[in-house]
Amino acid sequence: MFKKLFGAFLAFAIIFAISGCGASDDIQEDIQSEESENMDVVTGGWELYDNEANVLPDDVQAAFDKALETFTGSELKPVAYIASQAVAGTNHMILCEAATTTEQPEISYQMVIVYADLEGNAELTQVKEFDLTAYVEGESTDISAEELAGGWETAEVKSFVSLPQNVKAVFDKAVENLAGNELEPMALLGTQVVAGTNYAFLCFSTLQTEDPIAGIQVVTVYEDLDGNAEITNICTLDPADFNK
Repeated sequence: MFKKLFGAFLAFAIIFAISGCGASDDIQEDIQSEESENMDVVTGGWELYDNEANVLPDDVQAAFDKALETFTGSELKPVAYIASQAVAGTNHMILCEAATTTEQPEISYQMVIVYADLEGNAELTQVKEFDLTAYVEGESTDISAEELAGGWETAEVKSFVSLPQNVKAVFDKAVENLAGNELEPMALLGTQVVAGTNYAFLCFSTLQTEDPIAGIQVVTVYEDLDGNAEITNICTLDPADFNK
């Protein structure tokens, strides 16, 4: 009888000791890992959101697909069509999610420029990292000119990635009292857990002036633990910054 009681006590003590020494933390980490399976952490605790591939305008999609035929650097998935530039042909700027072709792929955002010539040929001329933290933690900036620097023009054909319903609700609540700047979310770029949650949205922006000014901005929205939401930062994306 004593042996049975002792054995039961010993088993209980072992379970208690394991739970007290981090086993429960390991389980919690496993749960968090499963929840973040489609996320990749970047500087400042921001996690990139795994958007669905964006369907580009037909001519841009055709150029993008052709350009990828000879590209081997990583797997690129278009998230948003940013801007175009008329040259001897057309440069198309596309924000892409990039995954390395390694055993454990690393995810990042890359700003890609596809050049399509007048004969239907296309190639990737630039792949440059898009640093999300520079837009969510930097100073707010405004759109200052309808025609952007370097002859780049905001894409006329707007394309969107579908947002989760709860995330769209947060965005709508944050912009409901915004005046003078019409924002349309193109994609959710990332999230950051604080005392609540920060969201980074890529948005089409139209300043409501006498002659409306179009552009693209990264909009940071904070949702508190009570479900209130507000815009905390708006930073303009200038395509010329990625064409240097």
